[in-house]
Amino acid sequence: MKRKKALVIGGGPSGLMAAWMLADKFEVFLFDKEKMPGQKFLLAGKGGFNLTNKKTGKELSARYSPAGYLDEPLNAFDSKAFRQWLLDLGIPTFEGSSGRVFPEKGIKPAQVLAKITSSLKTKGVFFLMKHRLISFNQQMDFVFESSGAEITWKADVAILALGGASWPSTGSDGKWLDLMQKQGVNTIPFQPSNCGLNIAWPDTVTQFHTGKPLKNIAISANNAVSRGEALITEYGLEGNAVYPLIPEIRKTLSQGLLSHICIDFKPANTKAQLALKFAGKDARRFNYGDVLKLDTAAMALIKAYTSREAYMQPFDFISEIKSLKILVHSLRPVEEAISSVGGVPLNEMNPDFSLKKFPRIFAIGEMLDWDAPTGGFLLQACFSMAYYAGQKILENLGETS
Repeated sequence: MKRKKALVIGGGPSGLMAAWMLADKFEVFLFDKEKMPGQKFLLAGKGGFNLTNKKTGKELSARYSPAGYLDEPLNAFDSKAFRQWLLDLGIPTFEGSSGRVFPEKGIKPAQVLAKITSSLKTKGVFFLMKHRLISFNQQMDFVFESSGAEITWKADVAILALGGASWPSTGSDGKWLDLMQKQGVNTIPFQPSNCGLNIAWPDTVTQFHTGKPLKNIAISANNAVSRGEALITEYGLEGNAVYPLIPEIRKTLSQGLLSHICIDFKPANTKAQLALKFAGKDARRFNYGDVLKLDTAAMALIKAYTSREAYMQPFDFISEIKSLKILVHSLRPVEEAISSVGGVPLNEMNPDFSLKKFPRIFAIGEMLDWDAPTGGFLLQACFSMAYYAGQKILENLGETS
């Protein structure tokens, strides 16, 4: 009996996993508009290749928004299942001190990608590179542009994994929004997530402290709080203490309101504990940086955003370093962001990730309007969504036997 034909369009993590899931039961053809799959996957590896996070269950699902949307995919294929899948492919992993999960030392991103693509080829998946999707219809005709010619493929089922709009140099440029709108699928403009903040630093900060880290700090925006490290840049702040706050800051800015962050330079100490460090000292004769162990970059920010009166009073100074208020002007462009939000709104989707208007076409990964912080959570969700969609396709089309 001739096997049904599945088209997977997009060769990123979601597309690769979707092809892997379907390959045993379908004749699978994987398309990508780039010259090779996994371009963004490789670039992500240059900054520390964390594949997932050790969190499971509610601790894992709590890192995603909107709340509850990805619970079933994450339960079906959680971080433990992901790590086992990688191990079965010959990619052992280890947990870092922060809970992030990496390939064992010495295994490079290109080797991980090669293991995955090799397994797909072994399973019979056909790769068609430099094929850009330009249209599709209810009859499951998919038209691609390749080498200046238009080519039409027919499918029984298709999975779209076209990516978001961050890192466009890898092909993740979000230009498919027009394509979806032409087919009657609503879309949302892409916006940055896990990105830097634009802050109008005083000249004293940019001139002398650009490129310096702020270590062991806590930053808050509205009711959201994040601990970690941030880097002072010419335009503002970057870093793992910043990224989890982006959804809250983005929401405030989108309402046309002023958005501020508050930096706690001593999150491990209460105000009372810090005040004890001044006991028996003459305020006219000590240096705040020495007494409170604040480096020159931290002191520069505190001086720039604290009134002279507050700066001269030790206890007022303590209040400032526990909650230094800084105005955020905007977010960095989506092209610079680690990830993006927007794309296909979730109300266009069925629970199994099929499109309501095209029940045999599924959309997964960064195409959809969901969000998560860095730390392995982004890749985990992409693989989980692909696993879950593949599982549902096999069930719904009676291909489980």
